[in-house]
Amino acid sequence: MIECIESLRPDFRTVEEEEVERLVGPMPGTEVYADLTFITNFAMDFLILWATARLRSGKVAWGRITLAAGLGGIYAAGYLFPSLGVFYYLPVKIAFSLLMLLIALGYSGPLAFLKTLLYFYLLNFAVAGATLAASYMFPDSSFWSSSLLAWLAVGMALAILAGLFGERLFVKRMLPRLLRFPVEIRFGDQQCQANGFLDTGNGLRDPLTNRPVLVAEYGTLCEYLPEDFRRALERGASDSADLEALGQSSWAGRLRLIPFNSIGKCNGMLIGVRADEVTVHNGSEQIKHRDLVVGLYLGGLSADGSYQMLIPSEVLDVMGG
Repeated sequence: MIECIESLRPDFRTVEEEEVERLVGPMPGTEVYADLTFITNFAMDFLILWATARLRSGKVAWGRITLAAGLGGIYAAGYLFPSLGVFYYLPVKIAFSLLMLLIALGYSGPLAFLKTLLYFYLLNFAVAGATLAASYMFPDSSFWSSSLLAWLAVGMALAILAGLFGERLFVKRMLPRLLRFPVEIRFGDQQCQANGFLDTGNGLRDPLTNRPVLVAEYGTLCEYLPEDFRRALERGASDSADLEALGQSSWAGRLRLIPFNSIGKCNGMLIGVRADEVTVHNGSEQIKHRDLVVGLYLGGLSADGSYQMLIPSEVLDVMGG
């Protein structure tokens, strides 16, 4: 909430006072106090960083958040000094916000940091919007029109609510819905439809083409697989005889063996089949890929059955098809 004091401060100067100030400098009684700017921005930054930490993982490092919020308050107070204007161009503001996040929440990889950055800016925009809306909701009220702290209280309340309940509403409900996409997989004349979930951690690749691999529940695709292929796969494909049976099935030309590593299992092998076409529906847009490999997972991918496939992020790239 950088410069929140300046952007929302009510201005009661007359035209004559503004002209005098322009000619001879600030007049007594029109100063914006640096200490009030620091305190207000420190409080807002602290709450937003706390809420971001809660949304990200639930773990809060109070000392680091306090330090980052203190730097944010100092940076906001510096905006009151015209000689420091060069430090308040947009690229510098963005760089400083990244520094605040690194100090408050640390760095645990590019994807995790990108998610943290998304939460941080969403909260900033939401809090700023709520604060600005409060300043316009009661234009005729002497209390609301003259009390900046009353407006900011609305933004602070929103940040607190986001920190307390945001994980339940956004991370566990809204975000999963935003990351689910209808998927169609075509094998010859047969077409399977299911829901896929965007999995940024899915790094499986087809060894022959180095293209990303979807993962689908076997139960979703089994009726579209030929019987001899199903029998060999359901035996487990754990030894050379079962793998040979898969290699001699009617879908031998579609068969892929996909190496993977996971917790508790190294050098694993996932059975996959090549699909003729995969279509992901992203709103009104249809993203089509030909000859993608679909890995067959014998268990369930979603505890509540809300999705049956894991979609690598590359598949949503339109240029990747």
